[in-house]
Amino acid sequence: MNTQIYKDTVNPFWNAKISLVFFLIISFVIVSTIALSGITNNLDNSITAYFDTIQNETLDLILIIITTTSDTINLIIAGFVLTIIKRTRRFGMILLISLVAITILVTYIKPLFGVEHPQETFVPLVSLPEKFTLERDSFMPLAQGYSYPSNHIASAAAFGFIIGGLSYRYSYKFGLAFMISFPVLIGFTKLYLFQHNLMDLIGGYLFGLTVAVLIVKGLKANTQTLKNSGESQDANVTKEEEEEVGQDEEEYVKEVKEEEEQVGQDTKVIRGLNEGQQDRKLVEGERQKLKREVKDKATRATIISKNEKKEDIDKSYKQNQV
Repeated sequence: MNTQIYKDTVNPFWNAKISLVFFLIISFVIVSTIALSGITNNLDNSITAYFDTIQNETLDLILIIITTTSDTINLIIAGFVLTIIKRTRRFGMILLISLVAITILVTYIKPLFGVEHPQETFVPLVSLPEKFTLERDSFMPLAQGYSYPSNHIASAAAFGFIIGGLSYRYSYKFGLAFMISFPVLIGFTKLYLFQHNLMDLIGGYLFGLTVAVLIVKGLKANTQTLKNSGESQDANVTKEEEEEVGQDEEEYVKEVKEEEEQVGQDTKVIRGLNEGQQDRKLVEGERQKLKREVKDKATRATIISKNEKKEDIDKSYKQNQV
């Protein structure tokens, strides 16, 4: 049985450096210190007052719909969908593991920080279904009274990171934009709905991103193991992924051959130009040689003609004297 390991060294989402992990952890510690100190209370009150003044039925409806996309159950459903698809099955499992890990960790971390929810209560102006309620940030009673760090934003950050990594091979800009914009959009809705303060969102984003990066590195998302036995293959990657890798290799070989052919054609052209230059030099040399020969012959003919004329003159002079 032969084993082959394919490693993706290009995708930066699956090859995050350990220095990034340290940066995220240090940033989370700094934000946590700021959140515990209470120095942003005035800023939080100003943000709450601002959203209170712009509240209307249209914004209520739009932002409630957007915020429900980050509900834990919806993100778990998205993870199962990715798991069902063969091409993304492995990353669907990584997303599910990340969501479970984040939910458990945040539940037990919140009481340690003890940062309470905003005092303002959101009262929707739009009519909602009778049994509809906004999902709580934590399921366990021991954490429901606290808001730092935000579980919803942490989960949204992990979801954005995984989807961004999957989108990288098609569009790096889209992957990076989604990783940033999705949690930011969800964070805006949480501020509008008075579910979190600003520091809750920043801390949740850093925490969720840290957990996702660690799980991706721990599970080696950038490597795929292939095992071959006779005609059958038991692989950790799907056949579609193997075919894509083969297609990429064929395209690469084709591009290399095309480049070689182009180089060969360019070489022939250059060689032809050089030969043409040499031929032109030979023709020019022959032409100059012929010119010299013609000139020499003309010179000799002129000299002979002059001599003959001189002899005729001498003969005529002698005859006249006689």
